[in-house]
Parts: sequence; C-alpha cells; structure tokens
Amino acid sequence: MTKEGNFIIFAIEQYKKAMNMQGQDVIELFKKYNIFELIRKSYVVYHIEREQNMIDDINDYIENK
Repeated sequence: MTKEGNFIIFAIEQYKKAMNMQGQDVIELFKKYNIFELIRKSYVVYHIEREQNMIDDINDYIENK
C-alpha cells in the first residue's frame, strides 16, 4: 500500500474518533463528498500538521458542498 493509502486509513480512524462515528459511516461520508481525493491532494500538508486541522478541513469541505 502507498503512503497516501496508509494515511487515508489513518484519516478515517482519526475522523471516526473525533466525530464519534462508525467506520463504515465515515467511509460512506468520505465517498459521498469525495474526501478521499481531498486527502490524497493534501497528503503533504496533512501528514505534518496536527490531526485536528485535517478534521476541521474535512468538516469545512463538507459544509461548503
């Protein structure tokens, strides 16, 4: 698996914990709003920032869709 692929798994887990959601629900949400692509494009930034920044970005992205 690529480092981006591994990071997507990490992002799902972090988002799941932060939002108190089930993993499958996070996956469906990420699919609906194309969050996987957002994470791939932002990998360089997200993997060096704190997790909360990524979660906030994802929430902002979803709210603006």
